[in-house]
Amino acid sequence: MTIYNLPKDLLGPGAATMDEVHIRCYTSDQNSHKNKIVLSQNMINLLVSGTKTIVYPDSTAMVRAGELVVLSAGNILTSELLTDGGAFSSVLFYFSNEVLNRFLIKYASLLPGVISNSNRQSFQIFRQDTFIKQFIASIKALLAESKELPNSIRLLKIEELLLYLLHADPERFRAIQVLSSDREQLHLKKVVESHIGQQITVDELAFICHMSVSTFKRRFSEIYHTTPQKWLLSRKLELAAELLGSAEESPSEIYLKVGYQNHSSFTEAFRKHFGTTPSQYQQARLNVLL
Repeated sequence: MTIYNLPKDLLGPGAATMDEVHIRCYTSDQNSHKNKIVLSQNMINLLVSGTKTIVYPDSTAMVRAGELVVLSAGNILTSELLTDGGAFSSVLFYFSNEVLNRFLIKYASLLPGVISNSNRQSFQIFRQDTFIKQFIASIKALLAESKELPNSIRLLKIEELLLYLLHADPERFRAIQVLSSDREQLHLKKVVESHIGQQITVDELAFICHMSVSTFKRRFSEIYHTTPQKWLLSRKLELAAELLGSAEESPSEIYLKVGYQNHSSFTEAFRKHFGTTPSQYQQARLNVLL
């Protein structure tokens, strides 16, 4: 299984760190099917010829020649289809969240404040108008002169492109930012809630979410309005209470299923949370059901 890490794989073995913006012209003379791509930066793909299909966890985008697509960082599957008698060709921009954040701060006054749920998608596709086509031509001309553009030029060109997309359709551009936040939130919630019954630390959860511990705690608080420790404790005990509703479950075994290392610590935590021991709680529940 080949997994492509972009734009890292484009930089070569000698590159120690990634710049904030990378620009590449890409051409292929072969069809491809479901390449596994890990995008470590956001990407704008300006399609010159051919057709590109991008598969997300929740949706699929098809981009045709004469369109461009804005993608947030993450894991995707991509397929490329050549045009009749031609090649697949595109101009690619990779850019960091820091670049995007600085842009949003700088042009905050141009952004609409409210985005309807119907406008939230896993991607945003724009038609290439005359300006965009001329913009693509200017990028190709620059890259023809110098394969690697100076950082100042790359930053200027991504700002020019983002600003034009914002000018062309402010609401759709804003939806891209809302989407990015939603996807990060969904990922964090999936990671946390799938590990409720396991012995796992906050540090480990932060690592799985690709966040520092401080960032993870801040994002967690924004979503759940409490600390990770308090939320996990409450959810573990609520899960234990659900299991205790069955006569087939034993309090002396349930503690392992909810991520406790020993029975005594589980019993004490349960008593503090529910005001009764697991055995007493189970007996009371079963008496009600009889």
